[in-house]
Amino acid sequence: MNTFFMELEERVGLCETVKTAKSLGIRRADGKKLQEYETFTLGINEADPVTVATAYAAIAARGTYCAPLAISRITDRDGRTTRYRPKCRQALDPGIADATAEVLSGVFTEGTMSGVGGLDRDAAGKTGTTDDYASAWFAGFTPDLAGAVSLGDPRGSQRHKLTGVTIGGRYYGSVQGAIPGPIWRDTMMSALRGVPATPFTAVDEARFGAARRTAAPTRSRRKARPPRR
Repeated sequence: MNTFFMELEERVGLCETVKTAKSLGIRRADGKKLQEYETFTLGINEADPVTVATAYAAIAARGTYCAPLAISRITDRDGRTTRYRPKCRQALDPGIADATAEVLSGVFTEGTMSGVGGLDRDAAGKTGTTDDYASAWFAGFTPDLAGAVSLGDPRGSQRHKLTGVTIGGRYYGSVQGAIPGPIWRDTMMSALRGVPATPFTAVDEARFGAARRTAAPTRSRRKARPPRR
């Protein structure tokens, strides 16, 4: 429910919300400055999937943000290899990141992905539908991997809305956030095949117990590893 996040932003403050988003690498895809208005948390800034997936990966990694890295190593014709490591920093308090993952895991149990189904491991995420169905999103993560899916018409999402369209042979009156969900789920299941499931780190009950999403299933958890993208 987006009203929950609006209420949260109101309590925290717009400045702190924007500051946190920037610490997670959130920036506009067109290179312009972020729009900083009261509706910031509803997604008024245009972002690209890599930026969003990287921000979610930081939550999965207990607040450690690593800038996107396209090339991890280069081997020249003489066989010499140069390796590149991502630049990482602590962007969020680990406990806050754990609590955020707990809240966002509800999308699979009670939210818009509950009818689609999740993975065979701990996972969290958020669906998104823009005004007038211009585009639809699902971004999510496990403790080991994060990804984001965005659907839109390449001819221009504002001029060509996702209403009355056929995707994969199926007709949709309108495309909403849960529809990219199966793409994300199937991709993640394939990418994580053979990777041992890592649970999210348990929420600090003493610190966040009163605010914890009480309907969440109880799971045995241990420390999470930094995720891949």
